[in-house]
Amino acid sequence: MRLDPILLGTAGVAVLVGWLLHVIWMALKRRRAAIWPHQWHLNARPVFTTEERALFRALQAALPNHVILAKLNVMRFCQPAQGFDARRWYDRLQTLNVSFAICTINGTVMSVIDLESRHKPQSSRSQRMKETVLESARVRYLRCQSGQWPQGALLAPWVLGQNHIASPEPSVLPSQPATPISNAGNEIARKLKARRAERAARWAESSFAQDSFFSMDSRFDGVNLSEPMPLESEQAVSHKKTA
Repeated sequence: MRLDPILLGTAGVAVLVGWLLHVIWMALKRRRAAIWPHQWHLNARPVFTTEERALFRALQAALPNHVILAKLNVMRFCQPAQGFDARRWYDRLQTLNVSFAICTINGTVMSVIDLESRHKPQSSRSQRMKETVLESARVRYLRCQSGQWPQGALLAPWVLGQNHIASPEPSVLPSQPATPISNAGNEIARKLKARRAERAARWAESSFAQDSFFSMDSRFDGVNLSEPMPLESEQAVSHKKTA
């Protein structure tokens, strides 16, 4: 069957006109979005809901020597190990937020809490992603419903872990003679410092280096690397070893 050239030409012209109209419409849409508005119809709103305010006050009372940050994006305290992975991890983590982050006075995140709402359940995929990311970053992750967190003296051990020291910063121990173990620890710390400096140099070449929400920074600055914050009780660790 032979197709009519006139019909083919008409169809081609229609497609071309449709494409041109689409391009013009998109250009006008971008132009309207770029126009500075004459009036800003915005109102201030509270940061906390009623339930979040109650938990925030309880955390302040139970952890007076810690800093409590609210509604924090995961990218503020997690970073890729390799600079070339920045875009991939940025796309994955930019939508993940936590309700509260409990930090030391120098900004090291020790644990995070998600206050879950029955009205706005989180997707299972986002939840799995968040749990995996925080486990990889060795940040204690807790979840609770409104009004169902531990009360009084039970709140601090629940947030920080049973074996955690009350002080947010490691205590300064008196100087002791150098031993083979301490020398090995110093050597490991020196190598870790050199490795972080090498990563930071590579990271400087990335476009994400200027993004304060995803900057290359060490979560362990100012923290004694030889005394990591425990994530589990000694009973749980011994149980895993025997198993």
